[in-house]
Amino acid sequence: MSWPALYAQLVGANRHSTSLGKVWLSVLFIFRVMVLVVAAESVWGDEQSDFTCNTLQPGCENVCYDQFFPVSHIRLWCLQLVFVSTPTLLVAMYVAYRNHKDKKRLLQEEELETLKKRRLPIAGALWWTYACSLVFRLLFEGGFMYALYVVYDGFQMPRLVQCDQWPCPNLVDCFISRPTEKTIFTVFMATASSICIVLNMVELAYLVRIAALCIFAVFFRHTFSPSHSQHAHATLTKYTATSLTHVSTLWKEKTCRHMDNMQTPHQDVSNTAVLAVK
Repeated sequence: MSWPALYAQLVGANRHSTSLGKVWLSVLFIFRVMVLVVAAESVWGDEQSDFTCNTLQPGCENVCYDQFFPVSHIRLWCLQLVFVSTPTLLVAMYVAYRNHKDKKRLLQEEELETLKKRRLPIAGALWWTYACSLVFRLLFEGGFMYALYVVYDGFQMPRLVQCDQWPCPNLVDCFISRPTEKTIFTVFMATASSICIVLNMVELAYLVRIAALCIFAVFFRHTFSPSHSQHAHATLTKYTATSLTHVSTLWKEKTCRHMDNMQTPHQDVSNTAVLAVK
């Protein structure tokens, strides 16, 4: 499998993601892909040839190996990485669609180069696409973690397994090569997958919080200034691109403006009373 080609595609799509998305990509390739390619594959190697049973019955070792290892760890992790990386390509497809759509309006080459290098804000349809990609990542990560735990009955590799499947003549003892080293790698890969799950959950919560705060800010503005409904609608369309600082600023400015409007009648009454006294 060409991991560099997958990395190039993910980096192109990750240019439009948040800082947490960039951290997730680094963890994915440094602590999972590189460890899988450099170390894990050499540790497992040809696992079936190193699987030894204390019997000479033909076919017994193959049947016992299939019973305890229905799927190789390496192949399962490769499938997991492919499925986890696929939702990010949805973002890349949407960005390519936006660029192709905007490319028709541009004629100059300089504008076309700027179009290729631009970074789209996570707003509108891109926000929904990005959020859906995070949900799919979480589902795939959790599903493969559960499958790994159920298929191998935990993350610890046993030293001895017993098999009584046909054509074994009786209860046969089978031994697994390098069980401690394989347990360490299994726990490490499961830990790295858990870190990626936490990063995806935090990033999804961040996007939802930003959206909620921006919607609240727009609602607050619309409540105290009904004449600005059109501007509020435009702001709502771009709510995911608004930062927390900008939302707080809008809230403070509107609150101060509203307080000034409330204090104006009081100041007029005070001025009238002073003139009357004079």
